[in-house]
Amino acid sequence: MPFDPLEYAREELLPLLEVLRQSASEEGKADQAAFFGRIHAGMSRARDAVDLAEPFMELSASAFMGFDFSPPVAMLLDQLLLHASQLSEVLSLDEGEIH
Repeated sequence: MPFDPLEYAREELLPLLEVLRQSASEEGKADQAAFFGRIHAGMSRARDAVDLAEPFMELSASAFMGFDFSPPVAMLLDQLLLHASQLSEVLSLDEGEIH
């Protein structure tokens, strides 16, 4: 079965984004919750791999947003960034290189 980047994003990234959004919201950090909510919405709207580019760009900017992440949120964000980087690596491969 061929690798489906949208399915991977839906199964691996969207749940983590939702937990991040909820955690930030529960901590009273509305700006962080809105940030993760926007990325979640962008990934949810994706219809092909190209549509994932904008949410990925925004996600990669999280380190430069000036947010003060709590340790639990920072740990979740690290997990999310790891999964996102794995997907980015696969998307950068030629179709013949994907196993």
